[in-house]
Formats: sequence, C-alpha cells, structure tokens
Amino acid sequence: MSKELSVQAQQAFQVVALLATVCVVGIHYKSDIPDSPAIELATWNQLTQEFLFGAVARVAVPLFAFAAGLFYFRSDDGSWASYRKKLRQRTRTVAIPYLLIGAIAIATWLIVRVLEKEAIDLSTGELLAMWVLRPPAEQLWFLRDLMVLVIVAPVIRRCVDHPRWGRVALTTLLILWVGNYQCFPVLHGWYVLNLETLLFFSMGCMAVQKISWLETLGRSSDRVVAMTFLTWMMLAACRVYLRPDFDIWYTSQHGVLDLLLHQSSILVGMVALFMIAWRLRYQAFIGLSGASFFVYLVHEFPLRAVVSKIADKLVDPTTSCWLAFPLVTVGCYAAALIFAAVCPKGYAWLTGGRLPGNVLHGWSSKKVRPAIKGSL
Repeated sequence: MSKELSVQAQQAFQVVALLATVCVVGIHYKSDIPDSPAIELATWNQLTQEFLFGAVARVAVPLFAFAAGLFYFRSDDGSWASYRKKLRQRTRTVAIPYLLIGAIAIATWLIVRVLEKEAIDLSTGELLAMWVLRPPAEQLWFLRDLMVLVIVAPVIRRCVDHPRWGRVALTTLLILWVGNYQCFPVLHGWYVLNLETLLFFSMGCMAVQKISWLETLGRSSDRVVAMTFLTWMMLAACRVYLRPDFDIWYTSQHGVLDLLLHQSSILVGMVALFMIAWRLRYQAFIGLSGASFFVYLVHEFPLRAVVSKIADKLVDPTTSCWLAFPLVTVGCYAAALIFAAVCPKGYAWLTGGRLPGNVLHGWSSKKVRPAIKGSL
C-alpha cells in the first residue's frame, strides 16, 4: 500500500499545525478556571475559558504527536542507515531548538532572580540538569518527548508492525490513556515519556499503512463534518458541565465519567479538526503554518510572564486571557514573519529550518515536494 499522502492531505496537516498551535497558546494564556466541581459556583468567564482551552483545545498535543509519528515513519524503511539519518535530522530540528529556547528561559530566570535579590541555590550541575531535562519554558516538554520517541522509534515500529501483537499493543496503550494511567516515572518534574505522546506517535506509525483512511476523512461530506464537529462540542460541553474543575496534568482531579468524556472529546476532536483543516487549505494558512513552530517556541516563558503582568494591570486578571491570548498569537506570528524576512539564517537556526511560506510536514524537517510548492 502506498505511503504517499496526497497534496491535499499534506496541506491539511499544515493547517492542522497552525490551528493546533493557536490552541496551545490559548491553553497557556488561560487566566481563570473553575475551582470547584460544582458548576453553579463557576462564573461564565471561568466556564468559557475551561470549555475552549481546558476541553476543546486539548486536541492539540495528540494531533502534533500523531503527525510527528506519521511523517517520521512514512519515510522510514526500518534500516539502521535510515534511523541514523533521522536521528541526525531530529537533533537539528527538535533538540537544538529545545536547547536554545531552554537556555534563553534559564538565563531569563536567573536574571530575574538576581534583580529580585533572591538566592540561587543551584549548583552548576543542577542548572545543567534543569537546562537539559526541565527548562522553565513549560511548552518544551513536548519537544523532549519527541526526542525520546525518535530514540525509541525502531522499537515502536517493530511493535506496531508486528502482525500478531501490533493491534494488541496499540489497544493496550489506548486503554491506559483513556484511564489516564502514566507508565513512566517522573524525572525532574516531567514524565520521562508522556503516555499521550507515545500513544498518538504510535498511532501515526500505524496510519502509514492506512493512508487511504486519512484521505477518506478529509474528503468527507459537509454533513459528516458538521455532525463530527457538533459531537466534539457536545462531548466537551458535557465534560465541563459534569466536572468544571477537571484536571489530569500531573494530578487526578477527575471522576470516571468526566474522564471518559474528556478523552472521547479528544478522539472525536482530532478527527473533526483534521476534516476542518482539509477545508481551510488556503494559501495564507498554508504559508503561515511555517511560522507555527516559532510561535510554539516563544509564546511561553519569559514572554508569558511579561504579558501577564501587563495585561493584569490593564484589565481584571481573571479576564486577561481575552486580551493576552489574541495579542500574543497575532504578535508572535507577526514577529515570526519579520524575523524570517530580516534574518532568515538566524530564524532557520532557531526553528530547525522551518520558514514561513515553506510547506513543512507539521513538526518534521522534510521540505515540501515541488508540486506543493507550486500550489502556494
């Protein structure tokens, strides 16, 4: 079976990267959340933020992981030479941006502590461990997970492609994910590998053999798309209604039913967002998708700390999200375009070769095929 994606499917994944990045920014700039499981105690502001950024936007990371797995394995032949080549590529496109942004975050953190005359009770070794394993910029956890996944990719491929046990392995991971069971230990505050990224990266591996399924989803009728989207929204709304203060990020603040609703909304939402992205394959969105990785890298600390302080002085801190989120999103994309135009080499070094206007495979470093370039 062909592993080649159509031009339309590749463009759809670019738009997915754009939409998912906006979701991630929204998640990190959420300014108020319900603090009680009783919905009648929550404000409309809290419920709206929780619905949009605590429920709907949560499809972003699984989609990123799925796309990363799909584009990694579709060009992997399973050989040692292919593995070494991909390891070198991902070191350039993932590890180096991770270390650069991590260094900036740590330097900023140190400067702030010095200016505020706070003690820095960390040795050089501890600072090095912080830089490599858990820098202050929270969004970098996903890039660290990606590097772990790339290192163990041959094992994932062997398990997923096994004629007898492949489906069993994926089903087991899915069950564990639905139950929010994390298999791996915590290292410096982050899981060595988050089960969610492992599951959907592995599903991306499986999807290499099911390319026709993706094409069929993208070409679904408008009625099917509308029904899938409405189902996604209903599942997210039910979860918020049932448990407004839901949280599974290094905690277990949830019940069985609201957890099932949350995980179900993610699965349906991934399908719905891909279908929607298929219909948003406009030149502007496709070109702008090349800036998404830059936005992902820079939107968090130290930028969020500065923006939050300013926004809190201009508006009620509980509603600052509605000011900060759109301004940061637009501002970061604009900064990406300016930076890429003024200093393309510096921009390419920081982002691992991803440039606005280039058609890139989601978070992959592989450049577009000529046919797609011509369509921009």
